[in-house]
Amino acid sequence: MSRQEEAQVSPRSIPPLEPEVTLPADDGLPGLLQLFDSHWVWQTFCEHFGHPEEFPQRIIGLQFSYRPGMRALVSYAAEWQRERWVVDDQFAIEQIAGRPNRVFRYPDDPYLPGLRLAGDAASAHELLAKYVAASPHRIRVEAVRYRPATRAVLRHIAIWRQARLGSLTCFVRVMPPRRVDRLVAAAELAESSGFKIPPLLGVWAGGGVVWMPAVPGETVRDLIRRGAAPGPQALLDALSRLWSLRLEPERGHPLDLQGGFEMTERLLSHLLETEEARSLLSNVTDALRSFAQTWQPSAVAHNDFYDDQMLVTPDGQLALVDFEEIGPGDPLLDVANMSAHLRWMARFGNAPEAYDSYRRNLRSAALAHFGCDGRALDLREAYAIFRLSAGPVRQLRRNWAKKTTEGLALASQVLQETH
Repeated sequence: MSRQEEAQVSPRSIPPLEPEVTLPADDGLPGLLQLFDSHWVWQTFCEHFGHPEEFPQRIIGLQFSYRPGMRALVSYAAEWQRERWVVDDQFAIEQIAGRPNRVFRYPDDPYLPGLRLAGDAASAHELLAKYVAASPHRIRVEAVRYRPATRAVLRHIAIWRQARLGSLTCFVRVMPPRRVDRLVAAAELAESSGFKIPPLLGVWAGGGVVWMPAVPGETVRDLIRRGAAPGPQALLDALSRLWSLRLEPERGHPLDLQGGFEMTERLLSHLLETEEARSLLSNVTDALRSFAQTWQPSAVAHNDFYDDQMLVTPDGQLALVDFEEIGPGDPLLDVANMSAHLRWMARFGNAPEAYDSYRRNLRSAALAHFGCDGRALDLREAYAIFRLSAGPVRQLRRNWAKKTTEGLALASQVLQETH
């Protein structure tokens, strides 16, 4: 396509951005709404990376990271149909108040300096030799998940020339380098739990890259849906060994409960516009504010515990595959967070009866374990649901406002159960 032809491209030639998302304007970020204008987004992509030979069939908004008045980042996937395959190009546009826009695409992420090397087979081979002490004949790299500026998960499949040596599959976590020490400290604490923990096979601190072996199994969430999950007591027994560790504030990153509360309140206060939603938000935040402001860590805890973080291996072991947040926290909040996810799945997911039944059994087992009444648990569950209520807009759901309002209503319902 010539420059003259590029200049004559009609906006109608560019596919609409999916899903269509409506947000209020932001005086601190005057260009915010451009992030959801397909013509502007595609023009920005082409200005930075050149014009592809053909327009994509779809441009999809994937994730939205947003602090009103301060920063917004949207990640996108441009998709092309290639015979039977769909090829995508993931990129992100970041706006920070008072600064020029920043545009980048996978795997060149300024916040994840190790991603480009870990995501390329040739350089990944060298990294494996240096940090994992493995020198396979060849390596295949697969992208599993990518959230710009935050994290990526890759799969490194190493294959040796001798058939008897077989292959090695590693999951590779890529993060901002400053978070590596936090993950290493959390992994050390996790080893004291009753869960099977994948060991750290290699750590490249400067690049923010960590290698761990693949753990076979099925998630507890999937097993709950099928009615085949281990009983809640098995989860509590495994967590109890973590909770019983001596609390040392300097060991592990403490949970910032008040910061999470204030961030979510600020976000939803700006985004929600209907009287019903704003009233629900006010009721929920008024009920939770004192708890959030006065809460203090009481023990070592997981701090992000829910059913999709665990696997049951083929030999029946409970494995914990995400443990980065382990540190000073609140055991009852671990239970409440999982209960909140189960209640959310019962409300918005498939198999509501299965999730709700498991939640009730978990609650009963937890109250017996801690020997307390339900008020403290309900208060923490309402907090966790309040935090989950920001998820629909962060995930750019088309009906985010409706789902967020329903989430706040769910938190309000839990709070009413405490009286």
